[in-house]
Amino acid sequence: MIKFEDVSFRYEGSNGFAVKGISLDFGVGRIYGVIGPNGSGKSTLLRMMNGLIPHFYRGEMAGRVLVDGVDTREASVAQLARKVGLVFQNPEHMFFSESVEEEVSFGPRSVGMDEDEIRDSVRWSLEEVGLWELRGRSPWSLSGGEMKRLSIACVLSMRPTFVALDEPTVGQDAISKDSLISLLRRLRDEGKGIIVVTHDIEWLEELDPDEVLVLNRGSIYGMGSPEDIFSDIRGLVMNQLMPPASYLIENLLRRCLSVRSAGDA
Repeated sequence: MIKFEDVSFRYEGSNGFAVKGISLDFGVGRIYGVIGPNGSGKSTLLRMMNGLIPHFYRGEMAGRVLVDGVDTREASVAQLARKVGLVFQNPEHMFFSESVEEEVSFGPRSVGMDEDEIRDSVRWSLEEVGLWELRGRSPWSLSGGEMKRLSIACVLSMRPTFVALDEPTVGQDAISKDSLISLLRRLRDEGKGIIVVTHDIEWLEELDPDEVLVLNRGSIYGMGSPEDIFSDIRGLVMNQLMPPASYLIENLLRRCLSVRSAGDA
């Protein structure tokens, strides 16, 4: 479990808090969507899960973030990477190996896995994302969707309990987005906790997460089922978020029927 206990954080040199008073839990075997306007604290939340905050990004931090009961301030980023894997928005900026297989093996090797474990982990993670047959290819020869899946494989090779993704649909076509939905659902069903930060609310609705978290100005506006969050049209608009089209249409039809009923009366 990832547990936030009254967590606030202000980046070094910043006047305001990026997140403030955050208390919530993330469990395994579930998909969580995290939405909010720019500057709401979404990326900061992810950085706190795997120790990039406070070990890499410096600043003022209050409260605790616990990963399987361990305070992230008391564990290294390398240790936390085996618990929480973070998939960045632009994976092509992270690749440096000559082949897909070498790229995926780097993480396990850097934390001291033995060669048999590395070999098994690399094959498993590449098969999970459908790239095993491309293991000999250069990462830069892959399509945008394949690069995204490679970045997920790099995280999976560490065998984390949680996988957190920052804007995973950016630059992806419809086929890649559908493939990503299938992959994330499968990982959820295999018992991993999936946390997705996204502006793509239409895609998030299709993903059908177990819970949706809405952030605004570093605080929690709401958290609940997709139906509860997406049906709050006024709340989403107030938070500069466009509700899914299906919910807008349903809301419009309901209002039209209400007006017609009032007219008939």
